[in-house]
Amino acid sequence: MQIKVLSSESESAWDNYVVQHAETTVFHRVGWKGVIERSMGYTGSYLMALDNDQIVGIYPLFILSTGLFGTFGISLPFVNYGGIAADSLEVERLLINEAETIGRNVGSRYIELRQRYPLKYKLPSTDRKVVSVIPLKGGPGEVYSRLHQNVRNKIRKAEKNGVVVQKGVEYLSDFYCIYARNLRDLGTPVLTRCFFELMVDTFPQHVRIYRAIRQGKPIGAKVVLIDRDTCYFVWSATIREDLCYAPVHAMNWAAIEDAYAAGCQNIDFGRSTAESTHQNFKKYWGGESQALPWVYQLLNCDEIPGLHKENRKFSLAIALWKRLPLFLSRILGPPIARRLP
Repeated sequence: MQIKVLSSESESAWDNYVVQHAETTVFHRVGWKGVIERSMGYTGSYLMALDNDQIVGIYPLFILSTGLFGTFGISLPFVNYGGIAADSLEVERLLINEAETIGRNVGSRYIELRQRYPLKYKLPSTDRKVVSVIPLKGGPGEVYSRLHQNVRNKIRKAEKNGVVVQKGVEYLSDFYCIYARNLRDLGTPVLTRCFFELMVDTFPQHVRIYRAIRQGKPIGAKVVLIDRDTCYFVWSATIREDLCYAPVHAMNWAAIEDAYAAGCQNIDFGRSTAESTHQNFKKYWGGESQALPWVYQLLNCDEIPGLHKENRKFSLAIALWKRLPLFLSRILGPPIARRLP
């Protein structure tokens, strides 16, 4: 068995493996390598385990040199999932060993694997992140009946308030404007617009963009990705003062109906911090919460890192960011966001 780095000649074989493996996600597709490299300036090391020239395991890896936060690896940065997909424990071990060699050679402190499914190989883990999954069995009618009464009321309220949901990649600009403003209000730097543009260009069959308008004004926007039997809710944003019109509920419901029509069996409502308000919001939609088995290769540190916005160390920076003028947050945000994967 051999471990090799992905080449252009093996990209189709990589994606074929992703399609056939039961524990991969849309984020394992090779196109994300180009999206992240071209928009963020990092170089990916996409590792393949080969047995008789057949792929038996993959490990998409990026090493980030962030300056203030040091050097570390992520699989996969800037998106919900990544990590190893492999046919056996032995394949996982070989991929982990190769990634460790890469990480140590560049002085990486650790590697974070954003697994959707648990590894067989034992590594330090955290249950800090959870995902909510909504089964679409029975169709929109049954899904609607399982919603909390408050959610059903908000969906009806949006309609009564004249909120209209539209779908199309041509609404990317509206999405980004609302998303940038929303993140500023939350005290979080925004990703570069180039990231989303490349994503749309790379995954035209997978990306769907929604916007909610009221009286001709965009008040919310949402990006989802559809792959195989799952619709992934990834990015969503609204204008704070227009939340009273329930645009979030209107967009979520439109995306659920579209996902079922596209043949999806599940809605992946996206990751949340355990016991957070975001997780509680998702429970009202009938989601089943599942712990995400994120694991860490600790290379030059002894503890699982705390590089996340819930860390109290970042509370002052978050408070200051909320006070920035919007135009300035859009200028300063992307260079900082690429260091906060």
